[in-house]
Amino acid sequence: MKRRIITWTWENPEAQELFIELIKFPDESQSSHEVDQMEKLLDLQPPMRVLDLGCGKGRHALELARRGYQVTAIDVASVYLQHAQRRALEQHLAIEFRLQRGAELEENGIYDFILAYNHTLGFMSAEELARHFRRIWSALKPGGKFLLTLAGPKIVPDVSPETVRDWTEQGGRYVLREKYMENGYQVERGAIIDTLEDELIEYHEQQKAFAYDEVRSLLLTAGFDRFDCLRDLQGTPATAYDFGVFVGYKALVDGRV
Repeated sequence: MKRRIITWTWENPEAQELFIELIKFPDESQSSHEVDQMEKLLDLQPPMRVLDLGCGKGRHALELARRGYQVTAIDVASVYLQHAQRRALEQHLAIEFRLQRGAELEENGIYDFILAYNHTLGFMSAEELARHFRRIWSALKPGGKFLLTLAGPKIVPDVSPETVRDWTEQGGRYVLREKYMENGYQVERGAIIDTLEDELIEYHEQQKAFAYDEVRSLLLTAGFDRFDCLRDLQGTPATAYDFGVFVGYKALVDGRV
C-alpha cells in the first residue's frame, strides 16, 4: 500500500486538494444568504470597494461581484485561487485575485469593507498576527468596516475540551481522526485509507486556540478603537462563552501617522 504524509497548512497544495475532496464547501444559495446577512448587519451597498481576505474558492467574492461591488480577493492557497479564478472567468465577473498573505498587504486607505470569513488565525505566529491585523486596519478607508468570522479552535472559560476519536467512510475512503487540546493548541491527527487507490494518507494539524479577550486584543492593538463582538451575523451579542463574529470600525478621523 502506498503511503503519504501531509502536514496540514493552507499553503500546502496537497492539503488543499484533500480538503476539497473531504469537505463540501457551501453552495451559491448559502453564500448568497450570508452576503444578505452581511449587507444588513453592516449596511453595505455596491459599488463599495471590497477585499475578501482568505477568499478560498471565492464563493463570497463571486457573489459580491455579481451584486456590483468592486472586489479584490486574496488567499495563500493556490489551488483554491485557481478554482475561484476559473469560476469568475466562466461567469464574466471582474475580480482581482492575488496569491498573498494578509500581513503582506501594501494598500493604505482604499477599501470600504474587508471580509475575513471562516478565518483561521491559529497557524500564524504572534508576530504575523500583529502585522496581519495592522495591515487590515491600514488597508481600510476612514469609516471602513472589517468583518471577521472565526474558524478554528476556541478557548472557553471553565470548559476542558474532550478528546475526539471517530471515523467515517466516504466512497471507499475510510477516515480515522483524533483531535485533542494540548498547551493551548488543538492537535488533529488522522489517517485516510483509500481502498480504491490502495493508499494510506496520514495528516497532522496543529493550530493555536483563541479566547474571546485575545481576539479583542488583536483588534484593539491593530487600531480598531471601536468594534462589536457578536455570536452570529444576526447581531446577537457575544460572551466569553459564545463568540465568533467581530466587526471592526475604522475611525473617520485618525490622528496617527
